Amino acid sequence: MTEKNDTKDNANEGSSDETVSAFVDKAKEVAGAVAEKAEPVVEKAKEMAGTVAEKAGPAMEKAKESAGELVDKAKELLGNKDDDQK
Repeated sequence: MTEKNDTKDNANEGSSDETVSAFVDKAKEVAGAVAEKAEPVVEKAKEMAGTVAEKAGPAMEKAKESAGELVDKAKELLGNKDDDQK
């Protein structure tokens, strides 16, 4: 009886290995298809990110300039306030 069980176990192991192997093959196939479909989306996202960066550059420079002007004006107003108190 033990010999029969061993044969059965070996048969089940083979079947299990085949199932795992088939699953891994299918997973690789699906991953490949997903990567293939994602590539154009990733390229478009990179392109859009570059465009946003190009457009943001001048806006950031203008924001820095405006902030500098604001700080200068605040200093000027605070300086005048100190002069008025003297």
